[in-house]
Amino acid sequence: MAKAKRLCVFESGRIVELHMQGLSQRALVGRSRTVILNFLKDPEGYGTEKSSGKPQKISPALSWRIRRAVREDTGRSLSQIKALTDTDCSPITIRRYLQNKGLKNEKCLQRPNLLPCHKLGLLDFARERQTWDIERWKKVLFSDEKNNQPGCGGGSIMIWDALSFNGTMALQVVQGRQTATGYVEMLQRVTLLTEGPRLCGNDWAFKQDNAAVHNARLTNDFFQENSVTVLDRPGLAREVYKNGCQFQTMDALLEAIFTTWSNVPTSLLETLTPRLPNKIMQVYIFFFS
Repeated sequence: MAKAKRLCVFESGRIVELHMQGLSQRALVGRSRTVILNFLKDPEGYGTEKSSGKPQKISPALSWRIRRAVREDTGRSLSQIKALTDTDCSPITIRRYLQNKGLKNEKCLQRPNLLPCHKLGLLDFARERQTWDIERWKKVLFSDEKNNQPGCGGGSIMIWDALSFNGTMALQVVQGRQTATGYVEMLQRVTLLTEGPRLCGNDWAFKQDNAAVHNARLTNDFFQENSVTVLDRPGLAREVYKNGCQFQTMDALLEAIFTTWSNVPTSLLETLTPRLPNKIMQVYIFFFS
C-alpha cells in the first residue's frame, strides 16, 4: 500500500480547528483516520521527523572486517575482500564504502611499458655481449635500487644493493632524494673500488641502471678517474608496486630486508650467472622470431 500524502498547512489548521469543536474524526477534512490520529498525537512535531531511509548494508561489524582485510593486504581485489568478509553485499558496494573512507582502488600494470627505443636498447645490449660466456659474466658486479613501502602508509624507503657470482655487498638506505654527489659518496662508503675486485677479480665491470644520477657527469668522472668499466643497463620504463600490507612500520620493513639480504646463500647467487647467456639468446629470439 502506498504511503499517504502528508497533510498540508491548510489541512493541519483545519483539523486543529474542528478537533477543538469536538467533531468526530470522520468529519475532519476527509482524510483517513490514521493520518488524522498521527497528526493529533503531536501537531507541532508533525512532518519534522526525517526518514531513516534504506538500512545500510555494511554494519559496524562488517566495516571492521573490511578494513582489516584491506590492512592485511592492500593488493586484494574487491571480490577477494567480499569472500574473506563473508558478506552478502556486492563488490560495488564495498568499493563505494572504501571510497567514502578515502581509499581508491588502482589496477597495477603487469609489466613495464616497452617502447620502441627500449626494445632497440635491449637488442643493442644483447648484440654487444652475445659471445660472452659464463666466466665473463662472473666478472660483473650487478647493482640496483628498489623503492619499498610497508603497505599501510608511512612513506617509503629506497634500498641500494649489489651482487655478483661470488657474493653480495652491504645494503645501503638512500636517504631523501638521490643526487649524483650522494650516489658517488655512497659508492665510496661501500668501498666499491675494493669490493669489485674482491668479488669479481681484477678485470671486473660494474653494472647499473639508467637512472639520471648514474649518467651524471660527476658520476662518470668518478668511474673514469678510477678506471671502472661500467655496463649501462638498457633503458626501461620502471614501475614499483606495493606488495600488500605485510609490515606495520618502516623499522619492521628495514629489519626484514637486511635480514633477508644477509642470509642470501652463495648457492643461489651461483645459479644466476649461468642463466645470462641464455637470456641474451632469448632477446634475439624475441626480436627475430
